[in-house]
Amino acid sequence: MLPSLSKVNANLMTLNHIHLAVRDLSATVAWFQAILEMQPGFRNERMATFDFPSMTLIFDAAKDDVLATVGFESKDCDSDFQAVVDRGAAILEPPTNKAWGVRTAYFKGPGELRFEIEGPLVNL
Repeated sequence: MLPSLSKVNANLMTLNHIHLAVRDLSATVAWFQAILEMQPGFRNERMATFDFPSMTLIFDAAKDDVLATVGFESKDCDSDFQAVVDRGAAILEPPTNKAWGVRTAYFKGPGELRFEIEGPLVNL
């Protein structure tokens, strides 16, 4: 039996980036600029990168969109959600307390992507 990757490499590797395929790279970049107010760290005709403190999202031009959820940690889910909605994000699910102890909200991203904001529970 092989040991788990986390036990073997816990001190050797850090999650650094993830590639996500999108059919319309230009629309994806424009969405990030408008909704998340971010500029790509790098961009050419094949890919664009967006750098976050914990990792980099790399969008690759592709024939088909990938279905994925990208999650953000937030200290104030409601406020951060309202900010992206005010900038034009399409609401998938407003902020809701979940039974597993977090508050989450979802909004539509480019292509088949959706974005999650997760924060602490709110007493209503």
